[in-house]
Amino acid sequence: MKQNIFKGLFSQVEVAVSESFAKNSINTIKEFNLLKAFAFMVFCIGLCSYALYGVSIYLGNNMDKTAIPLDVNNEFIPVFSNIWYMHIQALLISIVVIIALVYKEKNNVKAFFFYNLFFTLSLLLFMIFVFKVSQLFVNEFWLRMLYTALFISSIVYIFLRSYHNAKEMVFGTKQKRSFIVEWFSRNRKSVMSTLFGVWGIYYLAKVIFPETGDIQTRLYGSLAEFAPLILCLVLFTFLYLNSVVIRSYYLYKYSEQFRQKFGVDKKEWYGEKYQG
Repeated sequence: MKQNIFKGLFSQVEVAVSESFAKNSINTIKEFNLLKAFAFMVFCIGLCSYALYGVSIYLGNNMDKTAIPLDVNNEFIPVFSNIWYMHIQALLISIVVIIALVYKEKNNVKAFFFYNLFFTLSLLLFMIFVFKVSQLFVNEFWLRMLYTALFISSIVYIFLRSYHNAKEMVFGTKQKRSFIVEWFSRNRKSVMSTLFGVWGIYYLAKVIFPETGDIQTRLYGSLAEFAPLILCLVLFTFLYLNSVVIRSYYLYKYSEQFRQKFGVDKKEWYGEKYQG
């Protein structure tokens, strides 16, 4: 009989959802205020959608006028050139923000599941569009076709692998998250602070030593044709994102059982305005 990954019993998924995952899920929604919502929308919609769309249109119309002339016959120029592709991304991000704000303190667990679901979908659309833009910098037709085959193969593999991992999580023995993922879940704020610190030091060095900017420009130019390949590797982060969606689904489905298991107060778990 075919096993449905969304019909697991609480006893089957109990180990898969750790206490740190559950509490981080709740805090993600509780800390999502209006200021964060505004910054989130400006970054995801303004910069990652429409600004990138503008860059792609500009590049497509000026392929022969760049510092290094690009292939004016690049078949990716018209791909996703319709503004509605950006509107769909913007809609998904808007749904993410609306869900987080509407269900905040009313049902934090429910909000986290739908937050992750729609954000993962929007991120997939964004990655596909970034791949299109990166292909504009590749001059050789055969190399573009190779990258396209790798990109499609990566997507197919990732979702098949994600489905297999979900089956193992629900019906098999691979239920606990790996030590590395669990450690990152507990220490993500410290890790992100460290990364931002390194990023700040890097740009401070560029200000103090302007010659590093020339090195960076040459490096970017030499790596441009490898950008689609890098994106194929970045796609594998969806193995983690899809896992989060499945875990958040079961956290929502059996929210009361998990609340009792972790001994969390109802108002702390669901929110001050919860009426269930």
